[in-house]
Amino acid sequence: MHHDARPVGFGVLGARSMVAERAVLPAITTSEAVDLVATCSLGGPVPTAWAATSVPDYEAVIDHPDVEVVYVPLPNGLHLQWVERCAAAGKHVLCEKPLAPTVAEALAMQRACDDGGVLLAEAWMTPFDPRWAHLIGLARGGLIGDLGSVDARFTFTIGPEAASNYRWLPDQGGGALLDVGIYCLGAAFELFGDRPASVDITRTPAPSGVDARSDVVVRWPDGQVATATCSFVDEEAQTLTITGTAGTLSLLHDAHTGGQRASTIEHRDAGGQTHTINVVPDDPYRLMIEEFARSVRGIRSWPRPVERSIAMLNTLTGGPR
Repeated sequence: MHHDARPVGFGVLGARSMVAERAVLPAITTSEAVDLVATCSLGGPVPTAWAATSVPDYEAVIDHPDVEVVYVPLPNGLHLQWVERCAAAGKHVLCEKPLAPTVAEALAMQRACDDGGVLLAEAWMTPFDPRWAHLIGLARGGLIGDLGSVDARFTFTIGPEAASNYRWLPDQGGGALLDVGIYCLGAAFELFGDRPASVDITRTPAPSGVDARSDVVVRWPDGQVATATCSFVDEEAQTLTITGTAGTLSLLHDAHTGGQRASTIEHRDAGGQTHTINVVPDDPYRLMIEEFARSVRGIRSWPRPVERSIAMLNTLTGGPR
């Protein structure tokens, strides 16, 4: 079958968002699989490096004839309206995690994209990080025996200077668990499945009412367990440990964001000996974007269907139900 070899035209809403400016826009720029066609920022000018692609408003990004995919890194509470707008215009959507603040909104986004005949994907880039993917492969392959538990932390501090950050706002789907819970529970969902038996969440509230920190215990029907700590008020830490009957596999830094420093896995065997497994690092954002471009072109199916994103969201919002 012949596939369209042209680069996929990307548009970006909210080009000054941290993840867009620091990670996604640079990844688009360095990839030959995609072209940056149109960008918009309503919170100030589009960053200088991409200013030539700036258009006046979000509608102009979506309606641009050369934009095939729209990347949506807006605050969580704005995802639904702009995903629906993209779908109505026939544009594929790569939407920042979490898909939405609620399962109901995520289902509405799914329906809109199905009706529009477009692909909706959650922009969780971690599975595309070579080290993380290798870790999951080693765990599945039996290196540490039968798998029993996953423990993860993703903690950092949003200081008082960022009091207006949407992550503190209940009406924008704020809170630590919605923001970084997918990172902490993602490996367990990959290994144990999308349908846990129970979830227990201990929330430490912020003054606004959202969770400044959440400590989570998720259990699966066959006895596996995941523990996770997500926080906006603790020292920065990103760790992931998978425990089996014959040892552990750990990522001791940058466990969830990956990137150029993400090159070593710690393997502790059944005898307590520690070994270092080396992995060649790469940019998970670029790899994610290129995989999405292949999906849009029909070369491969997107590896994580939206139903899996909604199953994760159901857990993060207190499911399973």
